[in-house]
Amino acid sequence: MNPRLTLCFAVLSLAGCAAVGPNYQPPAAQALPAQYLEPAGSADLRAVWRSLTDDPLLRRLQQAAVAQGPDLAQALARLAQSRAQQSAQDAATGPSLAVAARASDDRISRNGEMFANLPPALNPKSRFVNEQIGFDASWEIDLFGYQRRVSEGAAARSQAAADRADDVRLMLAAEVARNYFELRVTQQRIALLRAELAEVDEAIAITKVAVAGGEFARTDLRRAELLRDNLAAGLPALELAARRSVAALMPLTALPLADLNAMLGAPRDLPPVPEAPAAGLPGELLRRRPDLRAAERDRAAASADVGVAVAARYPRFSLLGQGGWQSVHSGRLLDPASLFWSAGPQLSLPLFESGRLQAQVQASEAALAAADAAWRKTALAAVADAEVALTRVARGESRRAELLRAEQRQADLLALAEQRFRAGDASRLELIEARRALQQQREQTVQAQGDSLTAMVALVKALGGAAPD
Repeated sequence: MNPRLTLCFAVLSLAGCAAVGPNYQPPAAQALPAQYLEPAGSADLRAVWRSLTDDPLLRRLQQAAVAQGPDLAQALARLAQSRAQQSAQDAATGPSLAVAARASDDRISRNGEMFANLPPALNPKSRFVNEQIGFDASWEIDLFGYQRRVSEGAAARSQAAADRADDVRLMLAAEVARNYFELRVTQQRIALLRAELAEVDEAIAITKVAVAGGEFARTDLRRAELLRDNLAAGLPALELAARRSVAALMPLTALPLADLNAMLGAPRDLPPVPEAPAAGLPGELLRRRPDLRAAERDRAAASADVGVAVAARYPRFSLLGQGGWQSVHSGRLLDPASLFWSAGPQLSLPLFESGRLQAQVQASEAALAAADAAWRKTALAAVADAEVALTRVARGESRRAELLRAEQRQADLLALAEQRFRAGDASRLELIEARRALQQQREQTVQAQGDSLTAMVALVKALGGAAPD
């Protein structure tokens, strides 16, 4: 057998050997705490999310954020880029074939070196047409896994980009819901305040008539007017907060501010606060949270890069081929005599690199250590995020229950004040102040409900389950 063919077969038999460099080991869940400190609920995570977003207008905003929001558009563009790069790398591992054709009209200088030593009697041609058609083929036999490691890295980066796109979807859904609930809370507080102002204005008008008739002292009128001024002073801040919540939705949804104002101008009731979801174990965050999955894929890509750097120190073997037809005689391109070909192996072995390749290995290993540390930081931050969210939900619900009881007690006090007013034992101003106390209590209850809803949104997001259906 031809020695070159023997060498080729031997190389091909070695091509299935394991790639050099470290084989990737996924991180272990033991790096995270065994359980959460704060007890969780028992509801299904997806059911909780559906209950929170059971509002057609909220879902419309979330769909707009996913369909046309610039954050997700950027993440999807990066995903498309990484997938194209992965496809290009996968294609690079196979053989390549290129076909080329050329025709040229050439003239060689008779005063040049090619004619310098030829006798004039020969009178060689100095002008001719050169025609050629042929192909070039190559195939790198991946003996030590260089191309395999590059493909592993490309695949890991592509998956990381997909996970980051999922993380953006999760973030968008949660942020839209949070701003929506904050807007609805502010609108309800504005409505309560305006109702209170209207009641005080009516009382002021009645008190003015009473003062003119000498029934009440002017002190009561001044107290009522002072109360109205203090109430009115709080209205601009609430209106600004409402405008800020609407404006915060604009970059998330890419909807014009005028359209958002038209959509969200009418107040709506807040949804009931659902039961807290079951949190599971901290280790489950590794598969549920897309930011953690992305960090793990970054770690896998960094491990593959170490393999690429190690494999670059080993020989690289390729099979090369070239063939076709070439002729300088017009009309004779496809004659048998015009045929040419060349085939054989090529070996490339790096020598005398002055430590460059070893330094690249060390740099890749350092990058892997950094990716591992980044993953551990992301994982611990995710657990801390979930712990805080669990505590926030539990404490928020406890506070809301206390405020609901306080509102009921304040309502009882108002009923007593109304009885005393009808009996003539209390002034109208005392009745107004009792009603104002109840309104203030209701405002706190509404705020607590909004806080519980946004805390529940944060918890669902922290547990990795806030992506829209």
